Amino acid sequence: MNWKQAALGTLGAIALLTTAACGGTTEPGSNAQGGKTGTDITVKDNTNTSVYQSFKLEKIDKLPNMRGIAWLSEDWIVSDKENKSLKPVTVEGQERYPHNLYRYDLTKGTDTPLKESEANLGAPLVSPDGQYLFYREPEENTGKGYILNLHNGETIAAGKEDGFIQEGAWLDNEHVVFPNMKGDLISASVDGTTKILVETGNFNVRSIKVSAGTIYYITGEDGQLNAYDAKTGEVKQVLKSVEWVIPSNDGTRLAIVKRTADTKRALVLTDLEGNEKATLARGTQIFGTSWSGDDSKIAYTINSENDNEKGLFVSNTESAEQFQISADMDNASDPLAWSPQGHKILLSQAVLENEKYHFVTSVITISE
Repeated sequence: MNWKQAALGTLGAIALLTTAACGGTTEPGSNAQGGKTGTDITVKDNTNTSVYQSFKLEKIDKLPNMRGIAWLSEDWIVSDKENKSLKPVTVEGQERYPHNLYRYDLTKGTDTPLKESEANLGAPLVSPDGQYLFYREPEENTGKGYILNLHNGETIAAGKEDGFIQEGAWLDNEHVVFPNMKGDLISASVDGTTKILVETGNFNVRSIKVSAGTIYYITGEDGQLNAYDAKTGEVKQVLKSVEWVIPSNDGTRLAIVKRTADTKRALVLTDLEGNEKATLARGTQIFGTSWSGDDSKIAYTINSENDNEKGLFVSNTESAEQFQISADMDNASDPLAWSPQGHKILLSQAVLENEKYHFVTSVITISE
């Protein structure tokens, strides 16, 4: 089963929800495998003394009916939610409001629209300097991309081609990279101009990530990890059997989720050549992997039949010590996101409540 088949399969139970809320989920955090029932969260005691001394869970704040995705500052996040100030449409006898993008103030508990539209908007990516926002207008699992200037509110199309939802990354402060429907890697500038960086020759391109001027991406059924040097234009093949790649912020290491068997995955740290240095986790599925800003910690979720081995975890990237935050947070709708100061983690889940699915965002505060 390839990644697109898996993504479409997991969308089954909540297809209507995820279509309205920006299409499928195909990023490392993507796991729409039936949502959680209710919003109660079980916080697990950690009895490992050395690990507990490394990380301490301070609190978990839950924000209902929104999909928190990215940080703008330590107190502001970008969220996706229904815009009930606009006119709803009727779908299969139910009223549906368009999903738009908002800036949510965690200290005041208030939000303001970043972009309002009668069309659904989703899959936002904030530029490294926080000046721009790349997003898509999704239809099913694809959609056209746009770049929003966060200061003046102006929007410009990122080319004319559709791309897969939640695939893309900022190359620098002024260029975002994403695959088109042919599998070419496209660079779109904030002025709307585009160019092809790589013609991969493979429709199956995913897990686009950027670090230190290198674009990492995976192609094909065999999970071929590739690295494109944006300065030289050189493409290097790194590893096979890779499901997700998440490079460190300083560009010196890779976190890789690799397939070790049909129903087994491992999260490993490697050098840039793919040589394994440490194994952080194993499970049926591993999603949402995200480095903290200083690269000292990695957060991720694990699916497993064992409660002690599933849920949301944080690992120390030097010692590989692991801290389980909650066994109930084993499904993430998007990649986890660390706050700029590295004290908070943003996680969104699709939750089943009263026979309907909706998003719940958790803001997890930890200390060391």
